Amino acid sequence: MPSVPLRLIAVSCGLSLAAAGCNAVLGLDKLAVSVDNDGGHIVEKGTGGSGGAGGSTTDGGNDGCKTNVECTQSLSAQAGMGAAVDGGVVPAVCVKQTHQCVQLLSEDCDTITGDYTDDAAVILGSLFSTKGAQAATNLPREQSAMLAVSEINTVGGVPGPNVTSRPLVLVSCDESTNLTRAGGHLITDLRVPAIVGPNTSQDTLDLSNKLSIAGGTVVMTPTGVASSIADLTDNDLTWLMVPSDVQRAPLMISQLGDLETQIKQDRSVGQVKLGVVYRNDALGIGTRTSLDTLVINGKPISDSVNLGRNVKVSPYDPTLADQNAIVTDYLAFLPDVVVLAGTAEAVTKVMVPLEKQWPASAKNARPYYVLIDSVKVPDLITAVTGNDDLRKRVRGTGVTPAPTSAAVYNAFQIDFSAKYPMSSAKISGMGPSYDAMYGIAYALAATKDMPATGKAVATGLRMLAGGTTVVQNSGTKVLSGFQRLATGDKITAIGTFGPLEWDQNGAVVGGTVEMWCIDGSGATPAYQSSGLTFDIKTQKFAGSYAQCGP
Repeated sequence: MPSVPLRLIAVSCGLSLAAAGCNAVLGLDKLAVSVDNDGGHIVEKGTGGSGGAGGSTTDGGNDGCKTNVECTQSLSAQAGMGAAVDGGVVPAVCVKQTHQCVQLLSEDCDTITGDYTDDAAVILGSLFSTKGAQAATNLPREQSAMLAVSEINTVGGVPGPNVTSRPLVLVSCDESTNLTRAGGHLITDLRVPAIVGPNTSQDTLDLSNKLSIAGGTVVMTPTGVASSIADLTDNDLTWLMVPSDVQRAPLMISQLGDLETQIKQDRSVGQVKLGVVYRNDALGIGTRTSLDTLVINGKPISDSVNLGRNVKVSPYDPTLADQNAIVTDYLAFLPDVVVLAGTAEAVTKVMVPLEKQWPASAKNARPYYVLIDSVKVPDLITAVTGNDDLRKRVRGTGVTPAPTSAAVYNAFQIDFSAKYPMSSAKISGMGPSYDAMYGIAYALAATKDMPATGKAVATGLRMLAGGTTVVQNSGTKVLSGFQRLATGDKITAIGTFGPLEWDQNGAVVGGTVEMWCIDGSGATPAYQSSGLTFDIKTQKFAGSYAQCGP
């Protein structure tokens, strides 16, 4: 995708702008614009905005603004640009609800996908932690949503009223610095009808309670798993894309039981020691409480033979620089099994130092680790590289494509790798992020005669299951879904991991979870299925756990 000067993009979009250097545009000195294959463009990695929740705004004149081009011209001129220098575009839109011009980029929002100069465009948002420690897993999730937008725009966008079409424009924001500020730009300033993200359960709850429910914006988290998300009083606005911690619990509990039997036999012990280390927020708390029914050593986890003696439950603050207190505590406890419920920091701040400091003289063998999907990160691959013993002691629960979704998932991986050859196509949450954007597009098609609001998207999402027409999420298949939905009929939408179907609370009703492990047969260790799966709709197990080779 070749980069071109901003002024050329402006001309190609029909803009007539007074121009100066990008460094005159309040932090847009690192802005790059690329032509996208959907006929629009992507503004990548600028740091624009005035530092407030949403950056510069103007009313576009006494009567309010009318067009996105008008707003782009107005805000570009306000940035103090002269006519002699290349560049200088401040991307902006006329927000229909307020008739005010709002610039698309902000201090936290640095990427635009799609043609924002089209006045029929529907502005959407993505919200991920794309900076700092979680960037490696969240940038591919962001790119997955961008891929879906590009595919949908390539076939003409989503249907609109009176046989019109509406392109999608995605404003991608980083939430790691200030969730409220980033979310406020999307919800309060731009009035987006829907957001893909955030990536953590706690951020999803916080965004919903503080901004999106009151603002009337649909939030679809591709990686949040806390069952408390589905319990929100949210006017049908907050949605999960993957099975919740409660839905996954039977698989984890079953696997802990199998490990207990194996350890007692292999280590000739009468009782097993279990540690549960969890991030002290909605993500970790949800996993911890989902284990309340666990029976270990023949007794409930809360029994006196376990809790405080053979079972240690340890919350941690993810903002701390280290978790040395927990590591020291566990070096004294010497558990046989450790459940880690967090994100990348659970690997770097707990597992890695615990393994490094494990006493050579300890009678207890090193622990097995049972993880959740959000700990399935590049840091874990780094930790087990060259350490085959640790690799074989690591396993976890995570989503896997249902049989009906295998073809969709494979096609997604191929398309993603073609568009983003330098990014991995196998990081958790990527498929659900892609599916969320397709779900939003389908919902807009189903409500084509309504204004593009969160209420319309929520209404349309209820049209994606139970129909006789089966539509796979793909740029080559999406038009058949649009056509059926535009006539008022339901469809059955199939995503990368399963059908796009939710209960009345916005929790998924189908899906398959698996026990994954790490294969060491290649040059670099890689995540792989163990062969053991659990269907959350039928509550049935299939297969059995087989350690990934060699």
